[in-house]
Amino acid sequence: MTGGAIIPGAGEGARWYVVQARQRSELRAARELDNQGFEAFLPRYLRTRRHARKATLVGVPLFPGYLFVRLDPSRQRWRSINGTYGVARLIASESGPLPIADAVVDGLRARLDGDGYIAMSPRPDFAQGQVVRIRSGSFAETLGLFEGFRDQDRVAVLLDLLGGKVRVLLDEGMVEKAA
Repeated sequence: MTGGAIIPGAGEGARWYVVQARQRSELRAARELDNQGFEAFLPRYLRTRRHARKATLVGVPLFPGYLFVRLDPSRQRWRSINGTYGVARLIASESGPLPIADAVVDGLRARLDGDGYIAMSPRPDFAQGQVVRIRSGSFAETLGLFEGFRDQDRVAVLLDLLGGKVRVLLDEGMVEKAA
């Protein structure tokens, strides 16, 4: 749901807020919030799901368990969000909902492709067994062997440590091809 509808009752004081969804209920929460007249935004990306030798692309939440809602707490009945199907709670303090910077949601929306999914950056072109250099972190400047991709943005690298091969999982951005 990108929820591009105009919010009834939301004026210039409308801001983005974070909603915690119930387990695996982000899409339902976004739909129900839209049905109530709130503007909900659930950033999703396409992930390959493999099952029984078959690969399919499925849309999954970028932030599992969370979505965004735009509202003006001074003009809208925001407490009703907590009673919405699929919603665990609106992130708030004792004084009311806690807004996030509009730039966060604007940045995510700018990355939406034509189908409404977040365009993920292309993966580095590593070959299995290729020598790679770790750019940052505890193992900065260490050379290792690329083993493969794990999860959405993690890379498995084999390092020679303490006389043996040790597998470490690192963020993609921490690894580059060795010269």
